[in-house]
Amino acid sequence: MNILIKTMNNNLRLLDNTFKGLIAVYLIVLSVGVGLGLTYIYMTTNMTPSGMSEQYLGNDNDWEPKLPKTIIDLVSHAHDHIVFFSIIFFSLGLIFSMTTIVNPFWKLFLIFEPFLSILVTFSGFFIIRFVNPYFSYIVIVSSVLMYICFYVMVLLILYELFLFKDDSC
Repeated sequence: MNILIKTMNNNLRLLDNTFKGLIAVYLIVLSVGVGLGLTYIYMTTNMTPSGMSEQYLGNDNDWEPKLPKTIIDLVSHAHDHIVFFSIIFFSLGLIFSMTTIVNPFWKLFLIFEPFLSILVTFSGFFIIRFVNPYFSYIVIVSSVLMYICFYVMVLLILYELFLFKDDSC
């Protein structure tokens, strides 16, 4: 435990190469997983408001029918995603908090905004299904912001780990 606490007090550039490698591999594998999730979203919704509404409201298409999502489907979907995305952004935020090249305002924004987007995005599916399908526009904006934060943090961490040169360290 002391090693972890001691490590967390350092900045990324001061970590030993083994720990830098572990962080890099973790971020790359995590990014592949998130990318596959985005691929799934594209395949099921075409990343459009109408596709998202159809995903949750269903359709009457005789060739490719989709049933409306039940409350059980939505609760299961929201539960899984809220828990796992929270873990993803917590671990990413811990690593990102050790960066030194980011303005403090943007560092806080990038760390905390995804948690708001998680709640808006995954509660939004209930609103799309049971209240108003036009809420899909808000869900799309929230999701895009969440994924932008994810990839910006990953890229800045990798940049600072391996490319950023600063003589003051």
